[in-house]
Amino acid sequence: MAAPTLPGLAPRSVSLGVSTVFSLASTAPAYSLAVTVGLLAAMVGDRAPLLLAVSAIPVVLVVLAFGELNAAEPDCGTCYAWTSKPFGRHVGFLAGWVVIAACVLVMANLMQAAAIYAYTVLGLDGLAGSRPAQAAAGIAALLLMAALAAKGITLAARTQVVLFTVEALLLVAFAVRAALVEPLPRAVEGAASGPSLTTDAVVAAFLVAVFLYWGWDSSFAVNEESDDPTGTPVRAALAAMGVLVVLYAGFAWAITSYAGVDRLVAVGEDDVLAVFATSLMGSAGGTVLAGAVLVSALASAQTTILPSARAMFSMSRRGDLPAVLARVSATGSPAAATWVFTALAAGVYAVLVGTSDAVLADSVAATAVLVSGYYALTCAAVPGYFGRAGIAVRPVRRVVLPLVAAGTFGAALVLSVRDSSATSLAAVAVVLGAGLASLAVVRRTTRATRKQDR
Repeated sequence: MAAPTLPGLAPRSVSLGVSTVFSLASTAPAYSLAVTVGLLAAMVGDRAPLLLAVSAIPVVLVVLAFGELNAAEPDCGTCYAWTSKPFGRHVGFLAGWVVIAACVLVMANLMQAAAIYAYTVLGLDGLAGSRPAQAAAGIAALLLMAALAAKGITLAARTQVVLFTVEALLLVAFAVRAALVEPLPRAVEGAASGPSLTTDAVVAAFLVAVFLYWGWDSSFAVNEESDDPTGTPVRAALAAMGVLVVLYAGFAWAITSYAGVDRLVAVGEDDVLAVFATSLMGSAGGTVLAGAVLVSALASAQTTILPSARAMFSMSRRGDLPAVLARVSATGSPAAATWVFTALAAGVYAVLVGTSDAVLADSVAATAVLVSGYYALTCAAVPGYFGRAGIAVRPVRRVVLPLVAAGTFGAALVLSVRDSSATSLAAVAVVLGAGLASLAVVRRTTRATRKQDR
């Protein structure tokens, strides 16, 4: 079911380099590493760098599955468009809405991080712990990123190149410094000892590590605006995955070599950059690295808005969301969808900040459930999308690898649901329910309009 040809999105506006930056920035490397390296060390000790590298393998399989589908149908709705053909429009809508819901929930995580680190950079530590202050600063940051995104893909691309360059330079500087200086003494009074390796610990660590790569699919969301719609997105995503493997594993190895497992276990889910900033980068190091995490959260927020708005745009032009969301600005930006998504994300963030004692943990857990779901569903769609004739041409790429990926993330979905809190599962239920309700309203409105036309 090919998307109708409509004027709107700006074609040939995104190069391979910019598309790669979109994928990289969307993963929020500095923020992701800051809050997970200690957690991984507590689970698997000094094997964290290896686990981070190995966790990329199933994600690469998903990238390849997306690449096959995108080569056949470069639609900015991605999962929505690709699953609609083999599974029908209702399942396709659900897949598309799950993508949007995952982005809504992760925005709560990113906006709280942006708020906290903005106050830290400004020296306003008292406000960093205030929920009303977090809500105000987070929503302000969200509106700023949305305004830049609504201006068009060109401005968004320039913004991302600047933000990600700053983030990457600071992160690499920290890792290089950690690798080159004299390691800290290994004996840490009162610290926990390195963990013993168990199957449960490895599985839990895998679930943490594999979702650090989520965001690479931003390159596919701008496929219609790419210089090569069928080829650039998959090349950009694979390039981003290569960079991320080196960055994640290299950073984890450097900080583990410097601090030792015991200290990282003691850090836990706290910010490992902040903990070791002064010893590695001097008295101003904490502020500088807090700035890196702030930039990381802002960059990821904008690259989360871009694919979400385009998913809404695609669903609207096919008649599964209100027609107003298919409107574009003079610069070829789906501005209406951008602002609707922003309003939805701001509302969810405000509710979570006001009701949850663990906004970051709850939003991450809920996001993991949704991401596992749409990865598994989209990969499972590949054989059916191409049919018997198509899979006979490329059986490994269109059957074997996609089904392995679907099975892996199907299992990840089950484990994520099992380990999620009641708040996380409630958030998943609410956003999915809102999507199904919107589908029912749109379908009812469409039927009423057709009757009037008759």
